[in-house]
Amino acid sequence: MMKTIAFFLIAVVDAAILTSIVSTQLVLADVTSFGLTVSFGDRLQTTLYDLLGLAVPLLLLIGLCFLIAFFIARHAIRIVGGSKTIWYMAAGFVSVPAGIIVIKFFMGGTLLASARTPLGMLLVACCCMAGGWVYAYLTARFENRESADA
Repeated sequence: MMKTIAFFLIAVVDAAILTSIVSTQLVLADVTSFGLTVSFGDRLQTTLYDLLGLAVPLLLLIGLCFLIAFFIARHAIRIVGGSKTIWYMAAGFVSVPAGIIVIKFFMGGTLLASARTPLGMLLVACCCMAGGWVYAYLTARFENRESADA
């Protein structure tokens, strides 16, 4: 049980880091579209600041979305069958964009500036799909190790 929780947290942190980096670069791409130049040092510094500044809201958002989506994926695997990896990747891909859309519906705003465009939402979904893959990979390795020990 503790390993499953640890694997879940690793997947959430992975998705949050990727999402923060991608979001920062998308926003900086918008800044450069205004004709301003952004040096590599500025990109790196902004990315690090955003990793720290977005950490708590992103971890909460992704954690809650993954909790719901992975619960559904786990039961879908048992009922429907299929690849565990694909189910968790699909759950990651859909969960955070769905959460962002729900928040936008009720609050009228988007928590993540990069998710305001279709490309940004797609990239956020891809970052979270990677988190789903990490969770599926880690849990599969643990299950394989347990079955080998038995």
